[in-house]
Order: sequence, then structure tokens, then C-alpha cells
Amino acid sequence: MNFSNLFEKTGVLATITASMSCGFCFPLLASLGASLGIGFLSEYEGFFIQTLIPVLAGFIIAMQAYAYFNHKQHLYLFFGLIGPVTILILKYFFWMATYRTEIYYLALICMLCYSIFTLFKPPYPLCKIKMEMK
Repeated sequence: MNFSNLFEKTGVLATITASMSCGFCFPLLASLGASLGIGFLSEYEGFFIQTLIPVLAGFIIAMQAYAYFNHKQHLYLFFGLIGPVTILILKYFFWMATYRTEIYYLALICMLCYSIFTLFKPPYPLCKIKMEMK
């Protein structure tokens, strides 16, 4: 597992864990978090929502950009950015919208699915793929 892949997975896991501690904003994830034993983090909900989740989403975007410059595969970049960019857009532009919770859940699901997919089929540089085909 390479550097960017490892840190991107860590960022996704940390974002989902931080979301699980925010009971007021994300009740479905909060119940999952409480059942996993991380309900004690609910007292830090403001910090997670205001600071940690946007920072982790930015971190994931930076790791996706780093990975893109290594493998130059546009589809991996596109699908890898859907979740974190959606989270940042919701946070800074549509936070008071009535549908933000459902979209936030979809963004987290996209991030999780992309991470699982890249575990089984990681991106490789296009030049390496072309050389193997010859």
C-alpha cells in the first residue's frame, strides 16, 4: 500500500468516526457510534463539525491530488473527490438546508465505497499499464 493510499484511508476512517460523535447533526451515525462505544466523544461535537471534519476532507482532497499526480487516472480522481468535496460544499454553502443530512450520508457512503474499491483495485500509473500490455 503506497503513501497516498494509506493516508487517504486514514482520512476517510477519521471523518466517519468524527461524524459518529455528532448526535445532533447526524442521528443515524450517532447511534452507530454509541453502539461502537464512542458516544463519549459527543461533548466535542462542535470541534468535530466546525474544525475536524473540514480539515479531514481537505486532507483527503490533498491526498487525492497527490495520488493523481502519481497515476494520472482521471476516473480515480473524479470518484475520489466526490465525497470530500460534497462535504466541504455542504459545510460552507448549504449548512442550513433541510436536505443536508441525507446528502452528507451519501457523501460518507461514497467515500467509504471508494476506499473499499481502491483497496481491491488500486490505481496504477498509466505508463506502467501500457508497458505491461506490450
